[in-house]
Amino acid sequence: MKFSRRSFAALAALMVAGLSAVPAFAQDASTLDQIKAKKQLRIGVTSAEPWFFKDPMTEKWTGVGVAMGERLAADLGATLVPVETTWANAVAALQANQIDLMFVLDPTEERKKAIDFPEAPLFYYAMGALVAEDSTVKAWADIDKPGTRIGVTLGTSLDKNVTAMVKSAEINRFSNNDEAIAAFAAKRVDVVVQFHPALVVQYSRLKLGKVILPEPVNPVPTSAGLRKESNPSFRNWVSDQFAKLYKAGVPDQIFGEYLKSKNIDPTGIPGLVKEAWK
Repeated sequence: MKFSRRSFAALAALMVAGLSAVPAFAQDASTLDQIKAKKQLRIGVTSAEPWFFKDPMTEKWTGVGVAMGERLAADLGATLVPVETTWANAVAALQANQIDLMFVLDPTEERKKAIDFPEAPLFYYAMGALVAEDSTVKAWADIDKPGTRIGVTLGTSLDKNVTAMVKSAEINRFSNNDEAIAAFAAKRVDVVVQFHPALVVQYSRLKLGKVILPEPVNPVPTSAGLRKESNPSFRNWVSDQFAKLYKAGVPDQIFGEYLKSKNIDPTGIPGLVKEAWK
């Protein structure tokens, strides 16, 4: 059979059109379909204990977020794939289909405009306080006393909350969490306020004081970000998984195991299930 130049050009055009249609089809597939097809669940990871920690020797990622991701991946018959990102870039990474989930991402109104969140929360944390070992503080009112020096990280939601709440105590602002903890160790502040899981990990390094949840305790739900898409199957599946794992106390179990890996006894330390807080 002979082909004319015109026939060959037409056939080539059809082949190109057919090839170009393949990525489009893959792109239209839902996130859940893509994960099942590739047998990979990609999660964003960034240096932020206890959620994500990269061992400098093995370069292996661990942490609460990683362990939760492994649970979900196993249920999907998939392998967990950590993809390094930052908190600032996580939303863009989801939108660009570079990752499927970003754990421990609070569902703020601004983020909801760009990405989606499951209905059920991942777990809860609260404003905690690192105080002296012999401190009798039980409530925020006990902290807000003349002469008490509070350390917070500048520009955070905690800075905003403490500023609105405190009337008598002195507020000292630091550029990052580590500086605030260093000030506590040097006795330049009496209390450090951070979300309590981060404080627990800081305590593991410092081995000074104790972590408490002063009353009133206001639970803050956190979640996992995912792409906006017309097919809600992945969002609904993740929400169902979160609800099931939370009810079974899995976030607490994972958090406790992570603390033990850092040689911290989790006994008496507030976990990630608000119903268990005393």
